Amino acid sequence: MTEPAVDPNVNPDPAKEPGTGDKVTMTPEEFEAAKQEAAEKEAERRVAKVLSKKQAEWQEAKDKELEEAKSEAAKLAKMSAEERAKAEADKRQGELEKREKAINLREYRYEAKHQLEENGLPDSFVDMVLSEDAETTKNNIGAIKAEFDKAIEAAVNEKLKGNDPKAGGRTGALTKGEILKVADTVERQRLIAENINLFK
Repeated sequence: MTEPAVDPNVNPDPAKEPGTGDKVTMTPEEFEAAKQEAAEKEAERRVAKVLSKKQAEWQEAKDKELEEAKSEAAKLAKMSAEERAKAEADKRQGELEKREKAINLREYRYEAKHQLEENGLPDSFVDMVLSEDAETTKNNIGAIKAEFDKAIEAAVNEKLKGNDPKAGGRTGALTKGEILKVADTVERQRLIAENINLFK
């Protein structure tokens, strides 16, 4: 028995390409599956990284909040009953003022939108005119309205600009009498031909 001849140009192991070492040959379907798997692993890695970062930020915020609460409790423990009641009242007063300020700002925003609509301005301007008191907001709306109107007027005037009429040009049609008064015979005949409907 003789051994079959080995062709040096034929790869005996089709899973390996000659000279490539550990490279793997895949079908297009296998390649897409591997690519999808790699993309999923990368996405999971990124999500895990973001989650750990956000968790660390959250933990840091909670730790800071806890430290503030502990220091507040320590301060209150050192105070007498009267001082403690005053400190708690001051804290409640500060929170109430903060809430009232937020409510007022919402009301000013609503009123500013209403005033903008009354003045014919887009309500998207509300953030440009809004302030912490109604009078300043009203003044801001007035200033915006004046500038907005100036800009519109300038744009309209620019669009309406045209060429000035030429001096001596006629604006209307000639009458039959005016045509007959023309002294030049050739010119008079030309005008009659152009305005023949006057002579019928």
